[in-house]
Amino acid sequence: MSRLASLEAFADRDPANVDLLCDLLDQLLIEGQVARARQRLQQAPLALRSLPGVLFREARCALVDGDFVNAVALLQPLASTMRPVPGGLCHDLAFAQFRLGQLDEALGTLSLAASPEADAAAALALLKARILYHQQRIAEALVILDGVPQGGRHAEFHGLRAMLLLDDGQTAEAAQAATQALNEDPAQFDAGLVSGTLALWDRRDDVAVPMFQQLIAAQPNAGRAYLGLGEGLMMRGDIVAARAVLDRAATYMPEHIGTWHALAWCQLLQGNLDGAQQSFDNAFALDRTFGETHGGRALIHALRGEKEAAGEAIKRALRLDPNGRSARYAQSVLLLDEGREAEAQAIIQSLTASSLKGSTPISPEFVYTLRNLLRPAQERPRGH
Repeated sequence: MSRLASLEAFADRDPANVDLLCDLLDQLLIEGQVARARQRLQQAPLALRSLPGVLFREARCALVDGDFVNAVALLQPLASTMRPVPGGLCHDLAFAQFRLGQLDEALGTLSLAASPEADAAAALALLKARILYHQQRIAEALVILDGVPQGGRHAEFHGLRAMLLLDDGQTAEAAQAATQALNEDPAQFDAGLVSGTLALWDRRDDVAVPMFQQLIAAQPNAGRAYLGLGEGLMMRGDIVAARAVLDRAATYMPEHIGTWHALAWCQLLQGNLDGAQQSFDNAFALDRTFGETHGGRALIHALRGEKEAAGEAIKRALRLDPNGRSARYAQSVLLLDEGREAEAQAIIQSLTASSLKGSTPISPEFVYTLRNLLRPAQERPRGH
């Protein structure tokens, strides 16, 4: 008889035993049988359902179902009344708060945790580091990861370290950490993202695209994986497929400026100027001080022949980011309009030859093709 069957038989013979009920619920959750766990909760005597241990398991069911509001409602009263607060309770409440975007509240919850054992300490450290990461406190997150025993979660520690190092610009160190994680667990998600992103930056779409496809199969709502896949498909020239993937990325990460930029470039490659403008506007609504967004809007103006507006937007973009590529593409369009083709071509070639991290590779013919598509000869300045 399996452990689950034994626990069910014992619980059925002694329905008032809270320890048996909790053990049974734990085993059901371990085996992924959330519906049966909920059924056992509903069948339990009312006197048991209000006990802390049972409420904690009910909250675990809510977490598995993605019902973070209910999880917080169940766990918050327990955390308010228990001292010290068990590490597992702190972790689950903080995780639910984190998923609801309540980052400061989640950090406050983690600070209440009693001194945990090694495995629990590792789980709490990983969660705290992720929260700090979302607050862009990368250096603090790295200190957290380096300051506690990893327990049995070496791959997850290395994977998260790889993500932090990548976003901190330490690409060599990020690659090393990702390799360590993937050697221990080939399916480690963070390390896969880092590996795929580095391959993308190296223009190795043959490696990046399958990696991101594998990540999406594992986590179908992973916006960052959709972003990487979309950029990889653009690199291959499969613009139609890239557009569909980047639309998904924007759905999952509407507050990520880079996603809107990638979508805008994809729309430009399709000749969809209005769509690209909307995507750049969406990025602008998130942050009005990002130079590349101003550069994208400058390019839209330039492609529409709005020379004065384009010139002003270029100035703003280059003031915020002197190396901004979108502003320089906009400059090339204005130079073409003035008949200064050699100067425009020099800008375009320097941009397409460069390997800017995270940039979408664009062919040298892109500006010419798009300009001709959007503005037929009769609409361009005379003689050009």
